[in-house]
Amino acid sequence: MKWTATATATANLAFGLLLPAAAATAASMLQPRSTTLTHRAETTAVNATDGDWEAFETGYLTGTWELFKRGEWVNLSGTGYIRVRWEVEYWQEVGPIYEATFGNVTDTFLLVAGGGGYQFSDTPQTCAMGTGCVNYTGAAEYGYSYWPDGFDPWRNMFYYLDGSVTIINHESGGLYNVAVEAISYDDMLSDVNTAPADSGNQITYGYSYDPADGSCPCEE
Repeated sequence: MKWTATATATANLAFGLLLPAAAATAASMLQPRSTTLTHRAETTAVNATDGDWEAFETGYLTGTWELFKRGEWVNLSGTGYIRVRWEVEYWQEVGPIYEATFGNVTDTFLLVAGGGGYQFSDTPQTCAMGTGCVNYTGAAEYGYSYWPDGFDPWRNMFYYLDGSVTIINHESGGLYNVAVEAISYDDMLSDVNTAPADSGNQITYGYSYDPADGSCPCEE
């Protein structure tokens, strides 16, 4: 999928990513398969040109540009890959999650892969907080947050940028954090190819959307 400034003013982080049940099953650790993940040009470093964000500190969600509160934003420009890492803070407040948006897109901006070991609809092996977690958006003691539009992000969402884009946090109701950083193709490939483990949050291989949908392990 290719977005241009004339095609749309704003696109949500999912770009319409509502994975059907069959796709979610194919991405499980029981059915890994070899899939291509396109290696696009990485010619100009992706940097922030403007914005209102929080700088990374020890203990924060890993990233360079931290969008923790409603209204925080960053404008990025360059040619390369970015990682958007999600955290749902259900232990702080649960409710509907109004996800961050991508706006002011110029030239090319693509959803290319999902990784980080899980999607938020997966059942955790260990709860981040509380007990009896059905998925990554809540626990028995706190209740559950949810995406009204059915969005089901991976912990790490990977995008390719050749131009510029503005990412804005629209937090309201269920609290969440979004951490954004530039990342190399090699590091992205390593992420999506990390094998599932019997403990922790590495539940499944990642998923490729570029050039076509397919579960990993992935190859260039």
